[in-house]
Amino acid sequence: MASITYPQSVETPATPGTLKLVKREQAMIGAHIIAALIALLFGIFMGPFQAFHRSPTFVQYFPTIPVFTYYYQAVTVHGVMNALFFTTFFIIGFCYFVTERSLQRPIKSVPMGWAAFASMAVGLVLMLFTILASPQQSAVLYTFYPPSIAPALFYIGLVLLALGSWLASANIFLTYRDWKREHPSERVPLAVFAIMVNFIMWCIATVGVAVEIVFMLLPASLGILKVTDPQLARTLFWFFGHPLVYFWLIPAYVSWYTMLPRQAGGKLFSEPLARVAFMMFLLFSVPVGIHHQFSDPGISASSKGVHTLLTLVVSVPSFMTAFNVGAALENAARNRGARTLFDWPFKQKWSDPVVAAQLSGMVLFIAGGFSGLINASAQLNATVHNTSWVPAHFHQTLGGAVMLTYIGILYWLLPAIRGRALFSRGIALAQVFTWLIGMTLFGLAMGEAGLNGVPRRALTSQAPYLTPAGAFWMDVTAVSGVILLISSVLLFVNIVGTLFFSRQLMPKGEVPIETASGDRSSPLWLERWGIWLGVIGVLLLVAYGPVVAEVLDFQEGWNIMRFIPTSNAPMP
Repeated sequence: MASITYPQSVETPATPGTLKLVKREQAMIGAHIIAALIALLFGIFMGPFQAFHRSPTFVQYFPTIPVFTYYYQAVTVHGVMNALFFTTFFIIGFCYFVTERSLQRPIKSVPMGWAAFASMAVGLVLMLFTILASPQQSAVLYTFYPPSIAPALFYIGLVLLALGSWLASANIFLTYRDWKREHPSERVPLAVFAIMVNFIMWCIATVGVAVEIVFMLLPASLGILKVTDPQLARTLFWFFGHPLVYFWLIPAYVSWYTMLPRQAGGKLFSEPLARVAFMMFLLFSVPVGIHHQFSDPGISASSKGVHTLLTLVVSVPSFMTAFNVGAALENAARNRGARTLFDWPFKQKWSDPVVAAQLSGMVLFIAGGFSGLINASAQLNATVHNTSWVPAHFHQTLGGAVMLTYIGILYWLLPAIRGRALFSRGIALAQVFTWLIGMTLFGLAMGEAGLNGVPRRALTSQAPYLTPAGAFWMDVTAVSGVILLISSVLLFVNIVGTLFFSRQLMPKGEVPIETASGDRSSPLWLERWGIWLGVIGVLLLVAYGPVVAEVLDFQEGWNIMRFIPTSNAPMP
């Protein structure tokens, strides 16, 4: 590969494929990863304790554990820290690294990168302070919308997180623009193509939640608004809420498509097919949020039908991914000696924690994907809506595919940041497989509990309406909580060990990042982003135009008084 000359005033990445990070990369990428891990530390351990609290048998034998006092605070911490702050910090740090190495150039503006980080970091501090200092008042859960209103600092923290992510997005867009000006007739490497898709989708989706926070929730929290409209706010939230899932998922796909095949010893089956899949995610991941509101009044059956169709369409690129990545893994297994039709899954590099984590995530994603098709149907959704089935699906996708893939990335990225080898491969493998077992059991138990009528996000341990079958599956969930608690401890043992106690130098190796596209058949107009923004605009008009007209009711909708969780009555 020909060498590339950079301006002397900017410390540039090391050889594009090497694991070694230069000082600037260590500082910026390391800051994002460490901030992500701090958020995760607060959020991850709240999960098992929620499982314990919902189990009748567990509460019977351990009724006085202090963490049980604030169940809904734990739900809020778990959701906000894991799903919003951990993921956003991790995704941005990871995407900075991939963008720099793939394009062989530094990000457009290092000061802008630090400004984005500072905004998100202040948001994280404000959010933690608010949740911990005002546990009852801030316990509005992960899906924040009225009439429950949190303290103003809660929403200011969210605004700062969104603002920082927009600055980071702009930095990546400008870096891509500069590269494209120098390579007008070349296709951008697949990893950066996917990152562009992800941040375009993110910037569109966050408009909904930004409008909700700035014009509804924050004014209500400050006392400027005395009444509010829950249905409009729910619609704005879920305009953001479902694309958020793909914001988490696409970085995992970046690893599956562009890194895992080579880590596993094979090659990607089809890069053009991958580009089409990512473009379908961009087009169809945003106009589908109403399937979270299938049980809401005020939204017509025709609007729900449109979102049912679009939600089922968005499953197509997932099936394309299963075929494409599955073929790559089969190729890797054949290279490792697989001979029969069905032995290739067992010939993978299961002894490598980086590969094993991602493969385990795929196993969970299969179950989570099919359970998601149930949620996508307006008819079947009526059976499982607001039951434990929903967090079962959610945890198999986010807690399974996404989290385990991020862990697999972490097991090579953290040593690169530290310059030392992973503290323990054995602990890493134990952590991966206990997470796989625990999350599999959790998804099964919560799904079965939902089918037996157990509601989600409710204190079920002493609920008189809990059926014997529901109580049994809640007890099984507590068992999965024990396994996941062990796995969480093992994860942080390895993190702390790698950061502070690892003495062995990082082994020489390469990050399998392509610095030039091997695709010669995909048309260059796939990167004509203006075209696709226009298509998204049309789809949003079709999907959300009628919905907004239906829910926007200034006469009846704005008569709901805001509710402060510390009191038992709406606030005048």
